[in-house]
Amino acid sequence: MTLNINESPLDGSVDEKLFKLLVANVKDYAIYLVDPNGYILSWNEGAQHIKGYRADEVIGRHISIFYLNDDVEKKRLRHNLNQALKHGMYESEGWRVRKDGTLYWANNVLTTLYNDSGHLIGFAKVTRDFTERKLLEEKQAQINTELERRVKQNTEQIIANELRFRKLIENSYEGISLLDENLKVFYRSPSAERINGWQQGEREVTSALDIVHPDDRPAVMLLFKEMLKKPAEAFFVTCRALHGKGYYLWLECVFTNMLHDESFKAIVCNFRDITAQKNAELEREKVTLDLVQRNKDLEQFAYIISHNLRAPVANITGLSTLLQHTMTEDQESADILKALAKSIDNLDDVIGDLNQILQVNNEVNDKIEKVSLSHLFKEIQIGLSSIIQKNDATLKCDFNEVEEILSLKGFMYSIFQNLIINSIKYHRPGVPPLVNIRTELKDDCIHIYFKDNGKGIDLKKYGNHLFGLYKRFDQTVKGKGIGLFMVKMQVERLGGSIQVESEPDAGTEFTLKFPASIKAEE
Repeated sequence: MTLNINESPLDGSVDEKLFKLLVANVKDYAIYLVDPNGYILSWNEGAQHIKGYRADEVIGRHISIFYLNDDVEKKRLRHNLNQALKHGMYESEGWRVRKDGTLYWANNVLTTLYNDSGHLIGFAKVTRDFTERKLLEEKQAQINTELERRVKQNTEQIIANELRFRKLIENSYEGISLLDENLKVFYRSPSAERINGWQQGEREVTSALDIVHPDDRPAVMLLFKEMLKKPAEAFFVTCRALHGKGYYLWLECVFTNMLHDESFKAIVCNFRDITAQKNAELEREKVTLDLVQRNKDLEQFAYIISHNLRAPVANITGLSTLLQHTMTEDQESADILKALAKSIDNLDDVIGDLNQILQVNNEVNDKIEKVSLSHLFKEIQIGLSSIIQKNDATLKCDFNEVEEILSLKGFMYSIFQNLIINSIKYHRPGVPPLVNIRTELKDDCIHIYFKDNGKGIDLKKYGNHLFGLYKRFDQTVKGKGIGLFMVKMQVERLGGSIQVESEPDAGTEFTLKFPASIKAEE
């Protein structure tokens, strides 16, 4: 587009009043005229506002003063003027320079001016300050660039996480299956296919309950109902499931309802094959039951033997006594009868010990009751008064932490009595026996300590058979070797355990441990 005017502004014939009225006082636009060579001919108030120059400072100067001082901008100025000449009008944008050296983003429109004769008389230039818009655009561009960067980064992270998740699933030892709200499997991990033998796409039209063993199905159905009511909560179950080849295997499963989660929308099942462990457990139970039965059979046999031996031994004792009165009184016969009587006494003792052991090992008929250890200790002191006085022994007790327990009083009496007698019997020559008994509640267990100042025991030599039947570590002290055996049996029947610490000539300490639950409420 070109603009034709009647007279050239170069000869001063343009109506200046009209020009001022229309252009001079416009403040938002810089509107001015330049000659064909680019020299400024006029200047309005908007130009002064935008560019900072007064009219007397700029008229007659070349418009290149508004461009950046480099070759690129100089070429751009020539390019803009050439485009305006070619097309009649040309619009461009770019950074321009104000009087004070600051930059602003200018929107420029160059329009060629011709007189009636068609001769070029110059250009009309309209400039608007779009700096604020440009900065907003650049800021928005930066924001968009940052958003694109973040989106790209997040997308890459999501892809990386998905790949890691996929690799984790594909290489997991456990099987992973995803079920819908109807309990139909729509995904199986490679390990799931390996474990249960079902390939992707198989058994997906029916409920997962269909492959659960009929005996286990009711319990699994109850678990599913509860699981659907409690999203994100893990539910554990052990059951038998049908293998793809037609047999059942034991699975340990964890079900988690993630149907509410948009990223899952599935019931997640993690499971592993525990068939070998389960079979081993069942086998152990079978062996245990078999051993229990055999033990009962042996106990019954021993009871019958000990019971049936009582009568023959009594008869032999009677016959031996009769022989003593009928045989001639010679030394050889007397010695034979004496040896026979001793053998009969030993056999009778063995039968008595056997009955005592069977009494502990049989089913306990006594009832669990509240046992006061202080009262029990006093009863034992009275019962052992003669042996305590004979050996000048001292017994001390401290039951402050645990004074009452729920137990079998008969067993506890026997345990205390045997350990106290054992400490007194194995005292050091010339050193009066001292036995300290105390209780302690520690590590969720009740500890009962029996510590003495006696001979001590070489545990390296005798530790392995200290609690054995008829095992004795000091032949100089009279005894049968049945006391500690009985103590161990009775402690274990009460659900406890016994330990010993000892050194020769440094005394011995027996420690009984029982579950803290046997402590009686105060």
